[in-house]
Amino acid sequence: MLRSQFWLVFLILGVRVASQDAATAFDVVLRGGQVIDGTGAPARRADVGVRGGRIVEVGTIGAEAPATRMFDATGLTLSPGFIDVHAHADEDAARLSTADNFVRMGVTTIITGNCGGSVPVLKAHFERLERDGISLNYGSLIGHGTIRTGVMRTVPRAPTPEELEKMKQRVDAAMRDGAFGMSTGLIYVPGTYAATEELIELSKVVAAHGGVYASHMRDEAKGVLDSIEEALRIGREAGCHVHLSHLKASGKSVWGKGDDIVAAIAAARASGARVTGDQYLYTASSTGLEVLFPSKELSVGRAPFGKRLREDAEFAGAMAEAVLHNAKEAGFDDLAYCQIANAPNHPEFNGKRIPDAARALLSRDDARAQADAACRLISDADGKRVSMIYHKMSEDDVERILRAPFVSVASDAGIRTPDGDDRPHPRGSGNNVRVLGRYVRERQVVPIELAVLKMTSLPAAIFGIEHRGRIAVGCHADLVAFDAAKVADTATYDDGRGEPVGVAYVLVNGVLVVEHGKHTGAKPGHVLRHTKR
Repeated sequence: MLRSQFWLVFLILGVRVASQDAATAFDVVLRGGQVIDGTGAPARRADVGVRGGRIVEVGTIGAEAPATRMFDATGLTLSPGFIDVHAHADEDAARLSTADNFVRMGVTTIITGNCGGSVPVLKAHFERLERDGISLNYGSLIGHGTIRTGVMRTVPRAPTPEELEKMKQRVDAAMRDGAFGMSTGLIYVPGTYAATEELIELSKVVAAHGGVYASHMRDEAKGVLDSIEEALRIGREAGCHVHLSHLKASGKSVWGKGDDIVAAIAAARASGARVTGDQYLYTASSTGLEVLFPSKELSVGRAPFGKRLREDAEFAGAMAEAVLHNAKEAGFDDLAYCQIANAPNHPEFNGKRIPDAARALLSRDDARAQADAACRLISDADGKRVSMIYHKMSEDDVERILRAPFVSVASDAGIRTPDGDDRPHPRGSGNNVRVLGRYVRERQVVPIELAVLKMTSLPAAIFGIEHRGRIAVGCHADLVAFDAAKVADTATYDDGRGEPVGVAYVLVNGVLVVEHGKHTGAKPGHVLRHTKR
């Protein structure tokens, strides 16, 4: 009897000891790194322990502590995974689910659906990503342009009361499905046709769910301050947080206005407005060639517009003059600032400037020939988008905006294939590491702690992304280990796919996704759904 009781006690104690050992084991330990926790606090040496996808210890972890994987982070900086709240992944997230270009530069979470364009029905899209897997965490806005097109196509007029009600219902459904808010692209069709009052009414629905109004504003050049005021009015009258996308002073005519942009937002914040912004760290933007043309002519769609350019010489001439007028308004005498990223049916021009295309197509490169070449590229694209890079900003303005504490870092990029004939903007492969290499280490525009905050806890706070963006016990284990002395971007305007250097490890939800700069193939990302704040 005593013998059996002894063995029973032994077994019970043995189970308890085993349970305690299992409870104290780590899935991953990163030992000896300089931790920048995302809050702006100074770097400190600490070990980070991960279990079950969460950070469970930050401090000193004994060498004898059991861990499935142990990484020596001596000489490396540990930060929270970077959060990019202005991505354009959408449908590509299912097709290119490893998101290599993002995770290799330390991005562990993206918010897509920006500039007014998104997947129209988020619920099914989210379920597909959860079923098939994705390498990073994924959230989305609902695009105003997508909603508007679904209800009233691309007609250049105000919605009827019935159409507006349908749009509000669709915004409400998207918010219930987990959208983080609504985005607008007010230089694009059909967003450019929307009056401020329409956007206020739809943003009231967003506000009811505690979401964000994120806007590619109506003008980023001469009218940039008026556009900021329009966005502030929308937020004020709708009662929601306003987030201004990819802040910039676009065009020579407004170079030096970076301080005015920052001051206008700072003044609004001081008066109680909930307003923030983001930026990418380059002096060139990227979008379609169609933005050089009058928006009222684009409502017919790309293919019919291109067909008319091809068949109506008088119309094509008027459009060429409009393109030159647009350039002059931005402070340029011709289109030499326009670089071709992808010209459907003309891959030989990818990476070239518009004057190069004019010489090849028309045997001239004067300003009018350049505008005629722009029309030709549109008409020859057969309804597909001609993607461009516009060299329009000044380095001084980029740095002025970066210093603002309420501006986060975001790429304005999509998920990329590893190769192709196109020449995409380098921001999609280098934005985050460019901040750390060029603007922290080389130019010393901001300290590294503030730079990390702008890429982690600030975007998390703006969009209400809970338990991410900080290295703290209980947070999701989204982590980046990089060499602060070497981290840099190699992507250029000629080779936009150049891989970053200096990023050693990237973990998403405690799973290693990047090891020594290479993707592991893991897909541990979560679909993030907004909940009312």
